[in-house]
Amino acid sequence: MTPMVWAYLDPRAMGITLSLSAALLALVLLLTNRVLGRRLPGMQQAAIGVLLASVGFTLNMLQAWLTPLAGLVLAVVLMVAGVALVLGGVRLLRAMPAHWGWLLACCLAGLAIALWFGLATPNPRWRIGLLSLLLAYLSVLLARTALGESSAQHQAGMRLLALLGVVFALLMGLRSLAAALGLVESSVSASLVNSSSVLAAGMSLIGGVVGLMLVISGDLMALVEHQRTHDPLTDLLNRAGLRQWVNQQAPNLALALGMVDLDHFKQVNDTHGHALGDQAIRHLAQLLQGCESPTCRAARLGGEEFVMVAIGSDQVAPLRQTLEQLRTQFQQGGPLPGTTLSAGVAQGHVGGFEATLREADAALYRAKQTGRNRVEAVPLSAP
Repeated sequence: MTPMVWAYLDPRAMGITLSLSAALLALVLLLTNRVLGRRLPGMQQAAIGVLLASVGFTLNMLQAWLTPLAGLVLAVVLMVAGVALVLGGVRLLRAMPAHWGWLLACCLAGLAIALWFGLATPNPRWRIGLLSLLLAYLSVLLARTALGESSAQHQAGMRLLALLGVVFALLMGLRSLAAALGLVESSVSASLVNSSSVLAAGMSLIGGVVGLMLVISGDLMALVEHQRTHDPLTDLLNRAGLRQWVNQQAPNLALALGMVDLDHFKQVNDTHGHALGDQAIRHLAQLLQGCESPTCRAARLGGEEFVMVAIGSDQVAPLRQTLEQLRTQFQQGGPLPGTTLSAGVAQGHVGGFEATLREADAALYRAKQTGRNRVEAVPLSAP
């Protein structure tokens, strides 16, 4: 390969450009995570890790113009600490223990290698070889951790992190082997090994930020979907969310549906205030949530009106019994003891959900008309 070609693959120029780009993206990621209220545990640590690794990478590329303490030791510490911090952050993102003590030991190992083979007894082959092995080891752990992600909203970003971790680990392993064979004497000299390693490292830093951005975007999409289908006050399904859940069931499945409404709720708000009224709404929602199962879901349709849907045959009697127990629990406890509710129960099938909803609403109206604080059911023989 001619010198002219190597001029385009100069490790120093590529390394500085790519690492500074990654550092800028990491800063954007940090600001984005902060604006979003640091929703994801570990995201801040991972973003800071990319930033530290980028700064260390830049210092390493500038070692010819810096003191050995800055160009070698500090650069190595920042790179190893950055990768370790990304690994710890990704483990936190996956709700796993970060093992910070063990990651600190890896950083101290990198520091010892840099001090001994960079300052005390300078030996580029041993320094490059051992540090490459250490970085490869951390990258393998990062790839394995990210690859185990099972959450749908985070999988795209984690898989990208895993892919980049594998690629970087392979190249660091080859770089370590090349150093052992005497093919690499400097981190910035123009060679195929250095150019490939620097390109892989720089692209891995940038790709790491992109992967973390994908994790954030997936989480935001899941949040938006949750807000679209759930009631903000109670976190129960709203009307759209309930309809979406019902539509996922087979149309011919039987169902029982219970409409629930608080009695004289306007008077409750007028007498005790809307804040206490909201507490009563949330208390009822918690009771309804306690009755949920994979085949039974509750939703808030609006105001003080709720609905519970149980999928399956012969669910009317169990649902009515559940609502009777809930009525007693609500009257005896919560922020406003003595407040009552009424309910209406109907049966139907998934394909006729709206018609069943109207029947349950009519049964609820009868409960209101006959004294409130009771559960009325449509007769089982009703069409």
